[in-house]
Amino acid sequence: MTDLYKQKHHVTKSAFWVGLGTLTSRGLGFLREIVIAHYFSRLETDVFFVAFRLPNLFRRLFGEGALTVSFIPVLTDFLKSDDKKGARDLISGVFTLLFLVLSILTLLGTLYPEVMVTPLTSGEGFTQIAGKVDLTVHQARIMFCYILLVSFYAFFMGILNSLQIFWLPAVAPAFWNLAVILSILFFRNYFEIKSDVLAWATILGGVLQLVVLIPNLLKSQLFPKFSAFWKNRATWRVVKAMGPSVLGLSVMQVGVIINTYFASQLEQGSNSWIFWADRILELPLSLFAVSVGTAVLPTLAAQWSKGEKEQMRQTSLHSLKLTFLMAFPCAFGVYFLSYPIIQTLFEHGQFQNYDTLMTSSILQIYGFGIIFAAGVRVIAPTYYAMKNTWLPALSAATALIIHVFIAQLFMQKWGVRGLAASSVLSGGINFLILIFSYRLTGASLKIYELVPFFIKVIIACIALSFTASFTYSLTDKFIVSVIQSRAAQSINLIFTIMLAAFVYFAVCRALKLEEITEISSKVFNKLKAKRNK
Repeated sequence: MTDLYKQKHHVTKSAFWVGLGTLTSRGLGFLREIVIAHYFSRLETDVFFVAFRLPNLFRRLFGEGALTVSFIPVLTDFLKSDDKKGARDLISGVFTLLFLVLSILTLLGTLYPEVMVTPLTSGEGFTQIAGKVDLTVHQARIMFCYILLVSFYAFFMGILNSLQIFWLPAVAPAFWNLAVILSILFFRNYFEIKSDVLAWATILGGVLQLVVLIPNLLKSQLFPKFSAFWKNRATWRVVKAMGPSVLGLSVMQVGVIINTYFASQLEQGSNSWIFWADRILELPLSLFAVSVGTAVLPTLAAQWSKGEKEQMRQTSLHSLKLTFLMAFPCAFGVYFLSYPIIQTLFEHGQFQNYDTLMTSSILQIYGFGIIFAAGVRVIAPTYYAMKNTWLPALSAATALIIHVFIAQLFMQKWGVRGLAASSVLSGGINFLILIFSYRLTGASLKIYELVPFFIKVIIACIALSFTASFTYSLTDKFIVSVIQSRAAQSINLIFTIMLAAFVYFAVCRALKLEEITEISSKVFNKLKAKRNK
């Protein structure tokens, strides 16, 4: 068994455990969104989602984003050389600096949230509705300390991932989702402003998802302490690497702010519809793209440190194949089943049929954006492993500039759907820039090697699309229309998805896609091992 094969096998295995943990937490995330949509009006959900963007923005900048991709390669170097003291000093230095910066941001955000909220809520969809802006400021003030909690969770996750511990960090957000769900169900009527339960539950969930990681850190003897970070050279290496990465992620978050502002100009509910469509796609995106991207970064970093450029290229292509193997069928499936998916999940309580129509139309557009988003999540770690964080930043900035111009044109013609289409188009531009710029790193990705793979996947997706549209329409006409119950509708949707997925994987196996065989063998081996115990 070659070293390259072992490395590919390790990435796939790690991605499997990340995906399993993520499936658990994202499944509860789905339930959380269903509960929120049921109990709260579009005014209340617009307010919460916009207020939540502020702590979420800084989390992506200083938590799971720039810090993680800059920190893991440096920590991996210490762990590979068995320098435990150097690793501890690095962790403590970065922790101290992170605590200092985030504490200042949290204090400012809690005292002056209106400074940050106003740019997000200056459109007519907010300003013309009495009290909507004030309520957004109020909930943003409550939730701002979530920045500290979720950023430290992401930092601890980075440490555990470097130790090849993936499942627990991936499943930890399940505790956040549980906190929100249970708080809504049992405590929403205890608040003078009912939707405040969402803000306080966010804080409680942040504490829980952070605390569950602490025992593993203590066991590994890598739990951080406060230290004189300015004396640690490795800490400054991380800070230096973070610079371009923060810039790149800042560009992405500026894009989120711009989209939020654009949506505030449109009819009430636009922010909520966009959020829910995005959340639905976050499940498959997290299961394969984030799982593979998280699992592959330590492997790529180790290969780069050894000068194994060809192995890096093959690992990157292998990761792209694993990701696209799932991204393409998700895009096709969502396009044909968007309406029944939204209707089945959300259309009850305060979520009306008009909400279903708008959310499903956005979901159809976003569905194909998942291909580009997944590609970026997987190819970007290749640059981070090389400690080249400026190129992803430049790529994201270019895509954002294009988005700002075309979004306004698209919105004039298609409203909120045009905003979604512009986001997908700019995401595609970002992905293509990263792919074609790979040569600038001193190696060639040879993306043309994926052409036979793409042809086979597209053929399988066509079979999936025909199966999904034909099966659902047939069963809906002759079974659901007769029984007319939500249970029948749900069973019909689940049956259709399972049958379409079976057809897709069957066609992929018939076309002898290596990645399908690899995944299948791992699943069967796991089941066989359990039976033999």
